[in-house]
Amino acid sequence: MREEKLYSVHAVVAALERRRRRIGKVCVDGRRRDAVIQAIVDLAAQRDIPVEVVTSAQLHHMLGHGHHQGVVALVEPVGYQSFSEAMMPLFAEQKPGPILLLDEVTDVGNFAALLRSAVAFGVKVVLLPRHRSVPLTPTVAKLSAGAIERVSVVQVTNVVHTLDELKREGFWVFGADMRATTPVSRVEWADRLVLVLGAEGRGMRRLVRERCDALVHVPMQAGVNSLNVAVAGAIILAYIWDWRATPASSKGQTTAVKPGVTSRH
Repeated sequence: MREEKLYSVHAVVAALERRRRRIGKVCVDGRRRDAVIQAIVDLAAQRDIPVEVVTSAQLHHMLGHGHHQGVVALVEPVGYQSFSEAMMPLFAEQKPGPILLLDEVTDVGNFAALLRSAVAFGVKVVLLPRHRSVPLTPTVAKLSAGAIERVSVVQVTNVVHTLDELKREGFWVFGADMRATTPVSRVEWADRLVLVLGAEGRGMRRLVRERCDALVHVPMQAGVNSLNVAVAGAIILAYIWDWRATPASSKGQTTAVKPGVTSRH
């Protein structure tokens, strides 16, 4: 089994709990005897995974740095799911969780933060273009606090064609664009939806933007140019989550804007 070194408490706990990938061994700092480390040892024992007690210096040597938080696991690299494997369960649902599509997001910190927000707000699938996207790495696993274990990540060859296929399956495509005229607070979010977030700085590519049924923005104080993509994504996902949790009777009292139908392809 090809292995990579997974580190930090949240990342290792998530890998142990989710059971999505094989774990060869867990190494823990012998000086730490707190409840968190003991919980990791117990989880490993439940799965018959060997636990090795080592020194902090040995963990540092394994990683090449000291940000291990007292635990390192040797794990099978996290893999991408195929489009059909990830999407078929959603296609069968009338009101699946939102799909998040990241159009060439290349910053590791932003990607990891978006994975955390995705898990927090009910996203089950995150789509990425095959090129010019952050790869799945132990650093992403650490920064995402284990969220990488709780969401399906899919690479697609052509984002535009993927959006067209999703539209044929009844999904509406909402794009985040700071130039949009519709604020997120006035959107009637569809039951089947894709939220597209563009690259840091330049946003969505033109053809991707043209495939959106509606463009939305997060209102900000005058003089502020834009939000970090991870922050904007978290805010919009929170609005979608709240909209879906709000009773229909309360939604009827809003002035929500429906996505237009003229841009359907």
